[in-house]
Amino acid sequence: MFITNPITTAILAAAAAYSPAVLASTDTESYTLHDTVVVTGRSEKSISDIPGTVWVVNDEQIEQEYRGGKNLSEILASSVPALDFSSQGRTNYGQNMRGRPMLVMIDGVSLNSSRSVSRQLDAIDPFNIASIEVLSGASSIYGAGATGGIINIITKRADGGELAFESYAGTTSGFNGSDDFDYKLAQSISGGNDTVNGRVSVVYGANKGAFDADGDIIVPDITQGSLQFNEVVDLLGTLTITQDDNQSIQLLAQYYSSKQDSPYGIYFGENLAGAPNNITGNPADTSLIETRKGFSSDRQGGTERLMLNASYHHSDVLGQDLFVQASFRREEFSFIPFIYGSYLAASEQNTDVLSLRAAMVTSTENLTVTYGIDSYLDKLSSNQALFDRSLSYQSGGLINKTDAVIGRYPGTEVASIAGFIQADYQLTDDWSLSGGYRYQWMQNSIDDFVAASIQQKIALGNGSSADAVPGGTTDYTVGLFNLGTVYKLSKNAQVWANLSQGFDLADPAKYYGQGSYSAADANGHYTLTDSINVANSKMQGIKTNSIEIGARQQLDALSWQAAAYISESDKTLKYNKKTLNIDINDAKKRIYGIEAEVAYWLTDNLQTGITGHWVDSKEQDSEGNWSKMSVNYASASKAGAWVGWYEEDYALKLQSQTLFDLEDDNDGNIDGYSVFDLIGSVNLPKGSLGFGIQNLLNEDYTTVWGQRAKGWYSYYGPAEMFDYKGRGRTYTLNYQLKY
Repeated sequence: MFITNPITTAILAAAAAYSPAVLASTDTESYTLHDTVVVTGRSEKSISDIPGTVWVVNDEQIEQEYRGGKNLSEILASSVPALDFSSQGRTNYGQNMRGRPMLVMIDGVSLNSSRSVSRQLDAIDPFNIASIEVLSGASSIYGAGATGGIINIITKRADGGELAFESYAGTTSGFNGSDDFDYKLAQSISGGNDTVNGRVSVVYGANKGAFDADGDIIVPDITQGSLQFNEVVDLLGTLTITQDDNQSIQLLAQYYSSKQDSPYGIYFGENLAGAPNNITGNPADTSLIETRKGFSSDRQGGTERLMLNASYHHSDVLGQDLFVQASFRREEFSFIPFIYGSYLAASEQNTDVLSLRAAMVTSTENLTVTYGIDSYLDKLSSNQALFDRSLSYQSGGLINKTDAVIGRYPGTEVASIAGFIQADYQLTDDWSLSGGYRYQWMQNSIDDFVAASIQQKIALGNGSSADAVPGGTTDYTVGLFNLGTVYKLSKNAQVWANLSQGFDLADPAKYYGQGSYSAADANGHYTLTDSINVANSKMQGIKTNSIEIGARQQLDALSWQAAAYISESDKTLKYNKKTLNIDINDAKKRIYGIEAEVAYWLTDNLQTGITGHWVDSKEQDSEGNWSKMSVNYASASKAGAWVGWYEEDYALKLQSQTLFDLEDDNDGNIDGYSVFDLIGSVNLPKGSLGFGIQNLLNEDYTTVWGQRAKGWYSYYGPAEMFDYKGRGRTYTLNYQLKY
């Protein structure tokens, strides 16, 4: 789950030599099908030998997109056909790849955790990204958490020994008043010598409000949190030490903070009369609900992360390559106040992850074998702040002062160790075969825990004590394999096929620690009558089998890549809309799809292209019949197009993204929409100007996450509370100087 494999990293990197995403840059001669690329000293692999769908977003494309006004999740959504639309908020929940969850890494260090908060793309500023490697589809190589695909973010490092600086200043606004203004400042310095070189950078960004196409402030996302009135600090340092011709060490340290302090909140009316289950005794008066200034809370949405990573490579240990990687990640996630009918509360979750990986690579003339072990230890603690009800009632939910702090989920510890082997064999000059196997052991350790709902009652004065739901441990073992082959039709074209297995172990914190209790007795004690605990209800893992066939070709002006896939999992994860906890059932889930991208240079300076992803998601009902998956879980099909003009001193690109309508068999629906963006840059005598117009046609729409949130949280309030709209037309202007 948390450790990358050298062979796959090399495969991803080698794809930079082909990917149409790379070919969108102005330098059309940089890559050919026969080039090899080495990433952080790992084994190289020609892109013509890749048996899978790989997309690489290079530094020029990343720079062009973020200088046009996009954040990381938006850059990826427009660059990777099978990746869903961005939420435009703090979360990337539901932003699936090929209809399933994705694994996100920075320099091979996973950002996924046992308690999946889905903020992996709120993790690094694009100013610090050199490239992004994306492998579509389930992967057995990485273990749990990669059933939809893998995104590996490569950080910038020093290019050489000379001292180099990069400065950046930019702003974005929709000109809807003083609250519609974002800005970002960034500075880096890099340099060194042949033995030691490094890079240090700091990014500071501040957002104010976001306004929809009608010029109205977008409703605060009280479910997962938005990025309105948000401050970001990204401090990153990298160091490369080359001891001799055989040995090198790479170090990384990152501190990332993304925190909200918003003056806007949702007003629920006096005594929270606009919310269901309020204390007035009357039905909810939803006409009272509106977005207002005057919001204040002891706890708002935020992400704070410290990450350390050390990688060691020795190219000759018993004639083999040795790779060792150790990493540590500590992060704190906090949430904006959420309304639970008669009171407001906000949770906070803290995770520590320690991981270690060791791998060896041995090669002969036709065979390369990678084998090794990886392991991790993931610890979670959490709490929930309950806010003073008298202040909440008087202010309609706008003023929130902490009155009590209770446990939110049981403390969990997930440990894993795995062994893996991966082999590549050249059958003929044109035909190669690759395959591998991973055997993984995992253990969940769960603390005793009084159900959060009972803790809330006690904290609110309705009881004094309660029985704890028993904790305990459960063990899992899983074997995963992959097999792929690629055949070269010519020096410029290949076809491939692969079969790979993925594995997901659902969130234990949301599964355990639940229980049924009797009413409080005369002493105010709640007695446990039934529970979901470790001893009598082992959480099931979910295995996914994925089959893919694809082809790619690169000609003088034309490049394309396409793949068809089917993936099927043996079980299905469901969320309870009332408790927001999870359940695992034996119903199967099956997803079909096709993803593709075509890029064509009409002239030496003019390029056009299209991308697309068609996806169809099915699930079994209780009688074994297949039906459409609920829109709360299913991905919608999408398409994109662009046309760009590239000169030595300037570039201009018009692009579109279209989300298609999605319906299920229970009258659920996602309304599609199309958004156009115009981005460009102009070189100056010193530095360059970047500019962009996002949502060029000022389309009025509700984001995919906003539409899903209406379904997820309907128990807690009307749809208007969760109508998280897309931002209207905005303008970006920035200046960058490299010296």
